[in-house]
Amino acid sequence: MPENNNSLCIIGTGKNKTNIKLLNEAQGVFDSVFFVPIEAIGVGLSNDISIKYRVTDLLKFNIVLPRIPKSAASYAYQLLSLFPEDTYMPVRPISFLIVEERFFLLSVLRKRGISTIDLHLTKSSKAAARMLNDVKFPIVIRTPDKKTGVVVKNMTEAKSVIDALGSLKQSILIEELVKDMVSVYVAWPNVIASVKKKTNEKDIVFAKGELKKSKIDLKTQQLALDAAKAIESHIARVDISLKGEPRVVNIETSPGLISPSEAVGEDLTKKIVLSIKDNYEEYKQKPMLMRFFDDAKSVVKDVLKTKKL
Repeated sequence: MPENNNSLCIIGTGKNKTNIKLLNEAQGVFDSVFFVPIEAIGVGLSNDISIKYRVTDLLKFNIVLPRIPKSAASYAYQLLSLFPEDTYMPVRPISFLIVEERFFLLSVLRKRGISTIDLHLTKSSKAAARMLNDVKFPIVIRTPDKKTGVVVKNMTEAKSVIDALGSLKQSILIEELVKDMVSVYVAWPNVIASVKKKTNEKDIVFAKGELKKSKIDLKTQQLALDAAKAIESHIARVDISLKGEPRVVNIETSPGLISPSEAVGEDLTKKIVLSIKDNYEEYKQKPMLMRFFDDAKSVVKDVLKTKKL
């Protein structure tokens, strides 16, 4: 059982390269470090709340780093919300609800005054066809559960794709085509790296590709920091469109860190671990000031209200 000093628990879905690197880096910084696979955690509601991995009581850790994918976002929110209020988490439970669905994420950002790309969502092909009158071609059409989208150049192509998706009874996302995107890595309160993706795909948002180091101006850096702040996350990868004014495309709270580290020639896992340590030290002294919002309940209220739309 960890001592009540600087004890860090990393909760993830497996020991991938990023998680292993974070674990190794953290071992030289914190008094005790423990990695726990989220699927092996047992939660109990009896006389008291218990959260255990085998015989280890996870509630004794005073720092919890969630490395949980969007596919487990709802469970992550439920699990992390059960930890004591004074547990420091670089990614707060509410962050997982916000980033779970991309349309919802961008709608929350818009409500908090963060610029985002244009995006439309509907559950019917008829409504989607009507929305085409409000977009500028070319656009990307995809379903919320698919990363690969279809790039269309005109109304005829768009209606054909929408009809096909409508026959499958799928929700439909219509979004502007992102042509110039930078991925900005945030370890609060700093931007620690920015990279661009080199790919042959027309739809670059989720496409695989080779990462290259990229310089960004102060305005883009501030947008990335503001976006992370808006979802209550000290750690994030913020994807930003650079066409015209910088606008947020997507946010990942548990990004891979090996490829971007190689691209920029710096160890991002080390920077993140040191950021966690510094923020935890400040959190111990001023826990209320380390909260991003004055009224956390208003954040939850906003999120749940938007979820019902």
